[in-house]
Amino acid sequence: MAKKDLEVTRKIRQRIKKWDDDWRFNKDQYHEFTSFVMGSQWTEDESKLFIDYKKIPLSMNKLAPLMNHLIGEQRMRTTNLQVCPSEDVPAPTAQVREALVKDICLNSDSKRRFSRAFAQAGIGGFGAVIVGTEYANNRSFNQVIVIRDVKDPTCCYWDVSALSPCKTDGMYAGTRTRMSRKMFAGIYGDDIEAQIGSDANYDEGSATGWIFSNDKEITVIEDYERVYETEMLYLLSNGRTVTAKEKKRLQEIEVGDEKMYVDQGYIVAVEDEREVPKYKIKHRKIAGDFVLEEADFPSEQLPVVFNDQDSYYDKSGKQICRPFIKDARDAQRYINYLATQSAYLMRVSRYDQFLVSKANVKSPDTQLIWRDPATAQGGLVYDESPNGNKPEQLRPPELSQSLLTQYQRALSDIESCTGMYGTQMGEQGNETSGRAIDARTKRGSKNTYIPFDSIDQTVACVGSIIDEMIPHIYDSEREISLNMPDRGNTTIMLNKQVDEYGSDIENDMTQGHYTIRLMPGQSFEGQKQENLESIQTVLQSDPSLFRMVADLYVENLPLANNIELRNRLRTLVPPEIIEAGKTGEPIPPKQPEIPPEIQLKMQDMQMKQQQFEQSMQLKLKDIEVREHQLQLEGIKTGQDISVAMQKLETERMLAAAQLQEQEMRYAAEMQRVSADLQMSHADNLIKLLTHQPKELKLQHKERVL
Repeated sequence: MAKKDLEVTRKIRQRIKKWDDDWRFNKDQYHEFTSFVMGSQWTEDESKLFIDYKKIPLSMNKLAPLMNHLIGEQRMRTTNLQVCPSEDVPAPTAQVREALVKDICLNSDSKRRFSRAFAQAGIGGFGAVIVGTEYANNRSFNQVIVIRDVKDPTCCYWDVSALSPCKTDGMYAGTRTRMSRKMFAGIYGDDIEAQIGSDANYDEGSATGWIFSNDKEITVIEDYERVYETEMLYLLSNGRTVTAKEKKRLQEIEVGDEKMYVDQGYIVAVEDEREVPKYKIKHRKIAGDFVLEEADFPSEQLPVVFNDQDSYYDKSGKQICRPFIKDARDAQRYINYLATQSAYLMRVSRYDQFLVSKANVKSPDTQLIWRDPATAQGGLVYDESPNGNKPEQLRPPELSQSLLTQYQRALSDIESCTGMYGTQMGEQGNETSGRAIDARTKRGSKNTYIPFDSIDQTVACVGSIIDEMIPHIYDSEREISLNMPDRGNTTIMLNKQVDEYGSDIENDMTQGHYTIRLMPGQSFEGQKQENLESIQTVLQSDPSLFRMVADLYVENLPLANNIELRNRLRTLVPPEIIEAGKTGEPIPPKQPEIPPEIQLKMQDMQMKQQQFEQSMQLKLKDIEVREHQLQLEGIKTGQDISVAMQKLETERMLAAAQLQEQEMRYAAEMQRVSADLQMSHADNLIKLLTHQPKELKLQHKERVL
């Protein structure tokens, strides 16, 4: 429920003012470069000056297609993320957790959000994305984690003291959104809308700064504040560390006077404890002097993620952002000046095609023809002059060669300033082989590594925030569709209770610790392409190896959904080859098949041996019982039982000897059967190597016929 809070709302507006004062240069630069690349490339003063000189200001925008190429390349890439679990997490649960993080972070909607942030940073110097939650649909109570883009990152603000590149470790962050008063009243009520004046600024009574409301619009601020807290960390006797919240979930038992706990089926004790820092994110939505909404955000990191294209810090310590096309802007302006000047020269050139004397066009008929020489058909007639002068044709002036040279130089400057050359954008180069073209492309891709690496860091940071949110958002049993590496799109049940007591949970998303890592090297798609090329190189030397690598080959094909194709080709690869690829161990020699009659004989011998062993064990047990009874009787009666005990001992030794003798006979018999089997296989192999059996000869004869 909305409430009026002057202290909190004023504090948030002061945060925004502090950020805007520090970030003023970057904000102005963002809008300047965005307007230059995406809008008009002439300022109002420049356009007015050209019009005064009767010139038409032309724009030959080379930067927008260049950025489109860069953005398109980014959209085709997939960031190579890895979710690393702690040792106590079951492998199937870890696979589901990784698939869930990647599904949220790298699905089609999220890719578009990251693509917008990438474009903002490339053109304006910086961009932003926001991690949030929403209900799965209008008829569901289940929340899902979503990634939202920011239309204008200059409306975001962060703590100027934040240290991480993505600024998620600051003490606050937020964003501003303008909303019409009509929409605001529909959402939050007419009463609150009427109490928000039209002169709310950074500070009450100030006439400068950001206007937070006017007669038509109200600015809604979403603020995230990082609040410092502490929590207890406990070291268990089995080596695990748990928080106070996790410790409460353990079953507590008393062993004597000491409290013990049941952890993963073992009884453990608390060996040590210490206080560790912890942060809680407070989310507030405010407008004017009203706090519209207030809740805890389920993460320790700020969800407003800063995407930095490339920046440096000046001598005063202020961060200065550098757009990707910053150094190419002047070259683009030079091209526009050259185009404008060339068009002006063509515009003011003479339209007359001939130089004639009055005597050449003195008759009325000739004058009618020569008034518009451009419409003349065939030959042009003229009047002869007394001195014999003829009309002289005038050719229009040609453009200066220096203008064309300067134009080519400006194009070359754009390429050298951005590091993106024509061959990278599909133009024909001087390379003759595919290998040379690939080498040139890879060298050129190093120039664009920085913006791609920056967005990859942003994706990894968002993945880390999502991982922190999952235990709080996906904390109940629910069904979800995930893209599993070995099964494709599969319906997975999260937090499934296996037993009736709830002690065994399948795919438990509320437990375990995970680390989100950005894998070094190329993106996931780039690595697949390199793997495919390596496999193709191997197959070129020996195509018969395809049956051994068919599953790996199809996994690296550039197909959106190749599960069925992969499953089909995987059947071509022998199971022992797949297992050897996982373990790296050589394939053990295949055991020869045992004939059925030998198998029956071995089973019969094994059964008889088991029956004999059981009977002898019963006999030994009977002797042991009789010895015990004899001892009790001797104690009661006081009789000498030594002779009887010696007889029982002799009987026991005889039974043990019979058992050992039978075991030796069984082992010898099994060795004999095994030797006979090996001799039989050797004979069959010799026959196959020396001549074909009659059956094979008959089969071969039938095929020939």
